[in-house]
Amino acid sequence: MPPKCKSCSSRDGGKLRKRFFSTFLKFLLCVTLLVLAFTSPSQGGGDDVSAEDDEESANELRRTTNEVEPEFAEPIPNITIPVGRDIQLPCIVDNLGSYRAAWIKVETKAILTIHHHIITRNYRISLSHSDNRNFVLHIRNVQKSDRGGYMCQINTAPMKSQIGYVDVLVPPDIIMNESSTDITAREGTNVSLVCKAKGYPSPNISWRREDNQPIPLGTWHGKKVLATSFDGAQLNISRVSRLHMGAYLCIASNGVPPSVSRRILLHVNFPPVMWIPNQLVGAPLDKDVTLDCHTEAYPASINYWAKDGGDMIINDAKYETSIKEKNYKVHMRLAIKNLEPQDFGTYKCFAENSLGSTEGSIRLYESPPPTSEPTKDTAAIRRQSVKEVEVFPRHQSLGSVKNSDKETEDSEDDPNKNPVTDGKYRASEEAAAAHEDHSQTSNRKRNRSGSEKASEKSASASYKFKDFILVLIPALAVLLTITT
Repeated sequence: MPPKCKSCSSRDGGKLRKRFFSTFLKFLLCVTLLVLAFTSPSQGGGDDVSAEDDEESANELRRTTNEVEPEFAEPIPNITIPVGRDIQLPCIVDNLGSYRAAWIKVETKAILTIHHHIITRNYRISLSHSDNRNFVLHIRNVQKSDRGGYMCQINTAPMKSQIGYVDVLVPPDIIMNESSTDITAREGTNVSLVCKAKGYPSPNISWRREDNQPIPLGTWHGKKVLATSFDGAQLNISRVSRLHMGAYLCIASNGVPPSVSRRILLHVNFPPVMWIPNQLVGAPLDKDVTLDCHTEAYPASINYWAKDGGDMIINDAKYETSIKEKNYKVHMRLAIKNLEPQDFGTYKCFAENSLGSTEGSIRLYESPPPTSEPTKDTAAIRRQSVKEVEVFPRHQSLGSVKNSDKETEDSEDDPNKNPVTDGKYRASEEAAAAHEDHSQTSNRKRNRSGSEKASEKSASASYKFKDFILVLIPALAVLLTITT
């Protein structure tokens, strides 16, 4: 191998050192540039912050030296409003200057507005402002959640503020799941009707009947208690009867329109009862006659007519039946046309429902046809018979009853008359007889008193005539003496 050259190795070492130093200088230059790039903005930002601080301190100095502190010109009013309406809350500030006014909800401490900007996300809230003095808070379609206090605040030191309160009224509303529905009860049991309502302020509950009839509330010290209305959330009825049956209105009101009501039907179950105005009816041949029968029952009863224990009577050329219903009351009528001898006999009316049944009898007999016009005596007998018929008690559920003179007289003379009773409604013949005796006694007394008065008048007239004669005779004697 040829020997190495020393001069060549020294030249290679110098090149390496130069290259290393140049690379190191380039690295230092890059680091310096990077440091300058990252440090220059921070120094500029510090200058800006210091400038802002200087401006804020200058403003604070101006406020303390030259500006007058703002004051509220008017108080914020308290507002009471029904739900669903719109309201406006004004905040009026004098000398606001560079200060700021803000609206805050007191209960939740939520910031609603600051100066001219709306902060809350409630779309129903808006702000109107003018002259850097009036800041009006608008709330549309007010809800129950808007009830509470609203603060208008000024960022003075210390802070100045005033509060206005909003009271939201809520109309009544009946709570369906806590109120009674239609009720069906057996006669003689106790019934409670319940009605609950909500609203603000708390609603008052009152009850009344839909037909405006009084409500029987039982007895107190032996007297029946009747009320046209009842106040309270619960209406209690002791020993309910058919007289309580009907529709009841629960009315809730709290002074905020509109008032609301709920209709509750009360049904009272009881077996059929019957009342017959005339159990003995007379009519001549070849005439038409109508028989009447009144029944009461709930649930509704099955009503029909039959003759002499036979089959049910249906409408045809001879018979015509009709039924008039009103609530639990039924008026049955049987019209018999062109009476024939075989039409006379006993007719029965029947009423049946799931709780029981009852029946009543009417005897139809032949009466002679009228031969003459009624006289004064017959008219008096008619009036007397009508009075005697009125002695018999009538149930309040029955309608008008037409009684002929002949039917009344025949019913009084017939010893076999036996009124139908159902345990509650009876016709007392003793009351009629007592009334008849009383009327006859009073007639005799009136006749006797009239005759006595007539005799007294005639006696007094005769006494006056005798006194006149006794005075006249001496007077004539004196005149004769003087003349002679």
